[in-house]
Amino acid sequence: MLFDGQDPAKDWVSVNGHGFPDHGWKAINGELRLLAGKNGGDIMTKRSYGDFIFEIEFKLEKNANTGIKYFVSPLQTKDGKVQVNGPEFQMIDDHNHESVKGGISPETETGSLYLLYAPAENKIFKPFGQWNQVRIVAKGKLVEHWLNGRKILTYERGSAEFRERVAKTKFAMYTSKYGEAATGHILITDHQDGASFRRIKIKKL
Repeated sequence: MLFDGQDPAKDWVSVNGHGFPDHGWKAINGELRLLAGKNGGDIMTKRSYGDFIFEIEFKLEKNANTGIKYFVSPLQTKDGKVQVNGPEFQMIDDHNHESVKGGISPETETGSLYLLYAPAENKIFKPFGQWNQVRIVAKGKLVEHWLNGRKILTYERGSAEFRERVAKTKFAMYTSKYGEAATGHILITDHQDGASFRRIKIKKL
């Protein structure tokens, strides 16, 4: 388990400094809540993981946008800066958020590998206010995205197709290979939108 329902600081840390954020995130009724407009910042696991099965349940508020990044590691930009980043399982209110509603941006809707691969059209996604279950399976270079018991996406990190797609996005700014780290942290993004998370767990393969 990566969250015991009470103390997220046991397994999670702010990406912006030491310790767990003192605002923006709160354990409430066994859930890890991301509070809208509080700017707590992204959080990531204290440990790094390679081959794994990661599971989490999430519930969005209306118009919310967040996501789960994995294989998160330091990457150097072309202008010499260092950022932590990794592939992202996107979570967004498909039904109401202006950037995706009506299917206008499949590569950024829920279940996508953000900006790179769209999820299957027959995915099952429950609207804001309802719980959805995510599973991410990573074994070697192969990664699977699952949503509510259905596999919706498979891709190969570092493949020619993967690198070609990366080169057409903002991720081309990195001098190191985006999304290809052997191990990395799990990260939950904070876009200052409200969301809840529970039953967070990981199994090493």
